[in-house]
Amino acid sequence: MEDVRPDQVILALDVDTAEEALQWAKRFHGKVGTFKVGLQLYLRAGPEVLAGLHKLKVPVFLDLKFHDIPNTVRKAVAAAAVWRPRFLTVHTLGGREMMEAAASSAPEETDILGVTILTSLNEASVAEVGLTNGTSAAVDRLSSLARKAGLGGVVCSPHEAAQERAAWGQLAEIVTPGVRPPGAKQNDQARAKTATEAIEAGASRIVIGRPVLNATNPEEALEIILEGNG
Repeated sequence: MEDVRPDQVILALDVDTAEEALQWAKRFHGKVGTFKVGLQLYLRAGPEVLAGLHKLKVPVFLDLKFHDIPNTVRKAVAAAAVWRPRFLTVHTLGGREMMEAAASSAPEETDILGVTILTSLNEASVAEVGLTNGTSAAVDRLSSLARKAGLGGVVCSPHEAAQERAAWGQLAEIVTPGVRPPGAKQNDQARAKTATEAIEAGASRIVIGRPVLNATNPEEALEIILEGNG
């Protein structure tokens, strides 16, 4: 069983205030590789928390999932570039031209990652939105567009990590949310696996939020994950 390295962990700061987010970032500075700022936190306190993370000199995963016409996304990526995020997400369903626009506006140090199929969607949900060939095929098709558009990798569930690693090769970023320790609540994650399973399948990084932030002992919860027991 393969251990998970600290630099492979992205800690999701899914909280409501900059103060709380930065407390978590200081607490886990050096214990995880990257900190994720998603829509919840960004809409409440984006500039404040990003400025604080910049002062801490920690890598940031800016998970805003841009999905709009190419010109709007190009300008949105350029606006976000001021924060020099390590990763920035767009929805692959926006199409190849939109993803190319995003890649063209990204600073050199930022990898644009394409979100394929959300980990909250199961097979029935995927079919309901019109992707009738199944989740795996949908992820493969959208991932192919992301590669052609010049993105740095994709965000997918651990269930698709192996196929995406095979398709992208060893250098690309394959980032997997939907990671849960054995026996933990799945919450709204329909396609989850353990951290070890995700890494062994080919993920370069895993996103962990509630299993650590909501734990009685967050440091111990992270350590269990790192030791391959989560």
